[in-house]
Amino acid sequence: MKRTRILLMISFVVLIGMVAVTAAPTAEKQYATLQTSDITTMSLEELKKSIDTLKDAVVREQDEAYKNLSQARSKGDRTAYFEAWESLNRLADYRMTSSQTEALLERILALDEPKRSEYAAWLYQTSAHYKPSVTLDFSSEGENYRYSYRQQIRREPGSQITLPDSSQIRFNSTHLGVLAGWGLTPDEVTYQPGETITMSYTDQTLYAIYQSGVRFVDDLNKTDVFFEEGKVEVPTPASGDASAIFSGWYDQTTGKLITDPVSYTTEGKGAFFEALWKRLAIEDVTVLYYDQTKLPTNTQIGIGFSYSNTGNVNLSGLKAVLSTQSDYVRILRDELQLGRLSAGLSSTNNSRFATKSKQQVRGEANTFRFIVSDSAPAGSVIPFTLTITNDKGDSWSHSFEVTVR
Repeated sequence: MKRTRILLMISFVVLIGMVAVTAAPTAEKQYATLQTSDITTMSLEELKKSIDTLKDAVVREQDEAYKNLSQARSKGDRTAYFEAWESLNRLADYRMTSSQTEALLERILALDEPKRSEYAAWLYQTSAHYKPSVTLDFSSEGENYRYSYRQQIRREPGSQITLPDSSQIRFNSTHLGVLAGWGLTPDEVTYQPGETITMSYTDQTLYAIYQSGVRFVDDLNKTDVFFEEGKVEVPTPASGDASAIFSGWYDQTTGKLITDPVSYTTEGKGAFFEALWKRLAIEDVTVLYYDQTKLPTNTQIGIGFSYSNTGNVNLSGLKAVLSTQSDYVRILRDELQLGRLSAGLSSTNNSRFATKSKQQVRGEANTFRFIVSDSAPAGSVIPFTLTITNDKGDSWSHSFEVTVR
């Protein structure tokens, strides 16, 4: 009796599965139904349901075709292989057409929010023919110059995009001046440089609008000074950050560097200068393998460290020096060559490559070495100073302590 009941249950499950497969529409049938439907009169909800059903059928049958393709290949069955391949090619054609997409978009744009956003996002994910774009036109021309450049941004409608600011302009600033903003027309600013806007439902073109003048931007101190015309007074920035060393004002479009404010005169329509700061952060100083609060005596000990270039100037010829005033310490290796570190990157005393994220100190290659004398009393606190210099004579220091056990 129990066996009969189990067999009945298995038969019921199989039957339900067969009914589900039979009930699921084929992609071919669903596509044919969609092609004969009047998408101008059907409700959008009905259309969405019909198209989503088609997508599900295509995905299901593609999975089956790929499975058949793999099995046919493993068995060497050429007939089954080509049948599966033809099935995949046929399924690739079961998608929304350009004319259907345009008809749907017209209906969607007639809706009120938030339905308009919801259906537009669905259409973006569903149709390969709906990919609205914002074209940024940087072009400009004048006497003895002409710049022609466009950049296209494609995003889901309703998503956020950030417009370029003056720091992202690569055309000669003496010809253009500075970026005043972005316009829906070539002669009137609609959006500010660097402003975040919402992606539109249809293709749009924004025109770069330039104005004569000189701008000085200091990201470290969050200052932005603009001189529209007349005498330009070059700012002299100062920072409360001891690790920051001001290196001048730089216009990347012309290569002009101002180190002497008095000597600067405006050329052409203007310039866009950014403050250059050399900054270096010495992060973790690590005593290898030992607890730095319980150091042994009469033992060679290694020290490594991690550091980052937190400025906007590449640093080269870097060298690290370890020093101490303690009579209980003999430093066996007090100098390490570090080489070059680009702005925004991090490294350690023995890393092979610099990275954008902080690195862990590990290994004994290229490390400082020292010995604590066995005459040092237990609990002695020993101060050290780690100093990193570059090939220009700039330096950054970090002090730390270790304790004898």
